[in-house]
Amino acid sequence: MKTIEHPLAVAYLEAVAREAAALAPERRNELLADLTEHLAVAFADQPARDEAEVKAVLDRLGDPRVIVATAREGETVALLVSKWHSLAPLILLPAAGLLGGVNLVLGGIAVIAGVVLLWAAPHWSRREKIIGSVATLPVPIALVGTAFTAATTGPLDPGLLTLVAPSVLVPAAASVYLFRAGRRMSS
Repeated sequence: MKTIEHPLAVAYLEAVAREAAALAPERRNELLADLTEHLAVAFADQPARDEAEVKAVLDRLGDPRVIVATAREGETVALLVSKWHSLAPLILLPAAGLLGGVNLVLGGIAVIAGVVLLWAAPHWSRREKIIGSVATLPVPIALVGTAFTAATTGPLDPGLLTLVAPSVLVPAAASVYLFRAGRRMSS
């Protein structure tokens, strides 16, 4: 990479660097290297570097904001996601069914918290979030069924297992799906 010495060109590259601060470091360095190379070639073609010629070259390159905005369009944004934010919905959704078998209030809280954290997570697509949310539907059904069955037949009815099992297994399957989808996104 050649160095550019004209003050207007240096100021231009600094403006691009400031605008590109949000880009990934590799992309930002690549963009600056490309622009520096373009300027070096343009100045090699026109060795007389008076201010008007330099401004003309810089005008042909374009506004730094437009250049960086164009570079941003092709870049995927890597969001930092804490490990807890990734794992909490995966744990809470299947645990809600188990908690609902023990305590209806805890099961309800776990379902709500799991779904809220799932939708707040930036690393799953809308489709994956819908699948995860739909997979929690057996949990409130089991909670209502458990409350009704416990009220009518007693808390130790074997029929409760048929209600609790899907409320754990379906969200557990969705958690495995979300875990795999999240790993695909990060790799």
